[in-house]
Amino acid sequence: MKALYLTGKAQVEMREVPVPQCPDDGLLIKIDSVGLCGSDVRTYSVGSAKISYPVVLGHENAGYVEEVGKNAPGDWKVGDKVVANPAIPCGKCYYCVNKMPGLCDHIQVAGTSFPGGFAQYMAFPGDMLTRGQIIKLPQDADLEPMILAELLASVVKAQDDLKVGMGETVVIVGSGPIGCLHAQIAKLHGATTIIMADLNRERLNKCHSFGGTHFVVSSEEDLVARVMEITGGRGADVCIVAAPSSKPHQQGVELLRKEGRLSLFGGLAKENPWTTMDGNLIHYKRLRIFGAYSYSAADFAKGYELLRAGRIDTAIITHQLPLEQMEDGVRAIQQGEAIKVVLKPWMDVK
Repeated sequence: MKALYLTGKAQVEMREVPVPQCPDDGLLIKIDSVGLCGSDVRTYSVGSAKISYPVVLGHENAGYVEEVGKNAPGDWKVGDKVVANPAIPCGKCYYCVNKMPGLCDHIQVAGTSFPGGFAQYMAFPGDMLTRGQIIKLPQDADLEPMILAELLASVVKAQDDLKVGMGETVVIVGSGPIGCLHAQIAKLHGATTIIMADLNRERLNKCHSFGGTHFVVSSEEDLVARVMEITGGRGADVCIVAAPSSKPHQQGVELLRKEGRLSLFGGLAKENPWTTMDGNLIHYKRLRIFGAYSYSAADFAKGYELLRAGRIDTAIITHQLPLEQMEDGVRAIQQGEAIKVVLKPWMDVK
């Protein structure tokens, strides 16, 4: 089979390798679609302490059951369509026992802990079946949009923590796929004013149909002043920073109303993780600040159900590319040409 290996920073190699063996208690999946995630782009560009080269990335996977292990639990058959929750918590650590599996001390993730979906086939271990992390889809389901379930799980978890509600004003900094999904979920929660901001005008222009009501090119316009203008000087109820930058952290505490909520969704570069915020604003405005990272199996199921019910506009998927053109996908994302890129392991190179 074909598999795309990351062999070093910004170095990839397409290899012909044996099809992985189906685990006795698991499944062998023929990958139809795999998302090129922002974390994949960062890992490709700058590396990650979580991986060892060479590695097959890819944690947003959907495909067909190719083989069923002889001891696999559940009712599986060849040809079933599936989408996979890629994170396997240990079930035993403090966080798992206390119902925070997304923060598991020993979590294993497809594309990091074991080979991911940047390949034509992928083996899913039995742990993923016993924990209900493989969802069987209706046979008439379109597989490609289902790769968004993993992103949606994180968004759903973050907004559940924030308790976004009816009539609220929500500011979303970053108009990539995460920002576009946040806008849609905020609208479903009843937010009536959704202000989307991005440094890149081209990228921001692509997201006008995903729930936003106002759009701010923050490299050209003062974001805080614009939010205050829109809200009549009160400030926003919620600010979600879905960008890997510390500047919006400070802007967030400035543009929020009293008792506003700030979600730090975008991680910062490992070599420069520090941020600065006005402590007096946090103190006197009684602001609430949330870290947003990971999700549970229940959150993943919620994301899938939103997709299945047609409540998410999946047109955020703007590019479909063969595995061989993964680096073209990285460039399209970095330059603001693409919102969401999906890699197709069986697509011919044009």
